[in-house]
Amino acid sequence: MSNHAIIRPVILTALTEICGTDQVANNPNQDLLANGLLDSFGLVELLLAIHEQLNIDIAPTEMERETWSNPEKIIQYLEEKLK
Repeated sequence: MSNHAIIRPVILTALTEICGTDQVANNPNQDLLANGLLDSFGLVELLLAIHEQLNIDIAPTEMERETWSNPEKIIQYLEEKLK
């Protein structure tokens, strides 16, 4: 199974649970931070989910707002990290 096939459902499911809405999966290009769907605590939860479910560690220095603002960018970032 490709990284894309693994990463996408994990991230969308985790973000749906963390944000408490399926808007995340329905519109993966929306800015979660600007729309108030994801805050700093949610980002920590997401990092934990990424570590537990995908076995990928993210350093705090990798947490640039632009990269972590929407699901599509997060998925792309993680796919690049695994290449």
